[in-house]
Amino acid sequence: MIELRELTRAGTLAMAEARVDLARLEQNIAIVKERLVSRGARLLFVVKADAYGHGAVPIARRAEAAGIAALGVANLQEALQLRQAGVELPILVLGLSHPHHLPLLAELGELDIAITLTGLDFARALDREARRRGTQPKVQVKVDTGLGRIGIKPEEALSFFRRLRQFKSLQVEGIFSHLSVAASPRPEDREYTLAQIARFNEVLEKLDRAGLLPPLRHIANSAGLLGYFEGVTSGYLNMVRPGILLYGYPEVEADWTRGIRPIMALRTWIVAVRAVPRGTYIGYGRSFRTSRPSRIAVIPIGYADGLDVRLSNRGEVALPGRGARAPIVGRVSMDQTTIDVTELRGVAVGEEVELFGEHLPATELAERVGAPCVEAILTHIGGRVARVYLA
Repeated sequence: MIELRELTRAGTLAMAEARVDLARLEQNIAIVKERLVSRGARLLFVVKADAYGHGAVPIARRAEAAGIAALGVANLQEALQLRQAGVELPILVLGLSHPHHLPLLAELGELDIAITLTGLDFARALDREARRRGTQPKVQVKVDTGLGRIGIKPEEALSFFRRLRQFKSLQVEGIFSHLSVAASPRPEDREYTLAQIARFNEVLEKLDRAGLLPPLRHIANSAGLLGYFEGVTSGYLNMVRPGILLYGYPEVEADWTRGIRPIMALRTWIVAVRAVPRGTYIGYGRSFRTSRPSRIAVIPIGYADGLDVRLSNRGEVALPGRGARAPIVGRVSMDQTTIDVTELRGVAVGEEVELFGEHLPATELAERVGAPCVEAILTHIGGRVARVYLA
């Protein structure tokens, strides 16, 4: 009987590939770093959610080689995954941690992993656990300046930091906030964003006067860095933390980002081509019926792999070898999608199809489904899709 190892020697068994250009990532990082040189701001790269679907470990390793100052993740699990893979950059856990994790959190200072604080009760418990263990965990304080999610109130920040001084085992290395509508061009949203930045600066000024200003101060996400560059890199602010920008998707137009390009392309291959008569229903729900004799091709990728079901009967795919596109017809199903190749002569099994990439931008797909590409496309690519990294 043949062994499983022999079956996989020919290469990946995946029916779709996400090809990630690490050299392009490094170029994107270089562009942002050059922009920050005159400001002296450090660059924290957000690699949460498996680096927005790109693969956290390879992305973090290349970012480390490219001179990133720190990494941001969503939770402790993501932070430890990077440490176990040998990534040595400082890491900030942007989300809140569970009290059950206190014994582990108390040990994270030695791993150069900082956790987010938003309450005195948790800070007190962490300090108690750290004293018991003889450790000094690193923390950063989150201030809610207008997102309405997590964080202490700006008016409570000064008293919060004064109380933190009682917790001798905690290393308070930073303070940060997060912008709510920085990507929006609407005047009322721009006013709101400027108010958030001003509110945060007021907090920092009060902390400075009281001798409580921590070393790291940041509020800039990708959109904030692009749309409010001066405001988020001046004064007390000395760090920025872009995410989607470094993956190649500027949310706001700016002259200096013209060289930034997407680093990932998603591709698969045609597995069947069928000739069907006029009046044939295609896919679940009979949502598409051919209006002419047609040639329908099948690609082995569906919503379980990240192809948004909202692209049913409205999306397209590209055929790079032809410089052409074909419409998605019928409903996107879990594992398969059908495309109409009637207008393309000679389409055959094995031909490569691009779901997004150089010939079909992910942002265009996102526009068709009415959601940002990070929400509708990038972070939905499933585990069956092989990640292939290009140096």
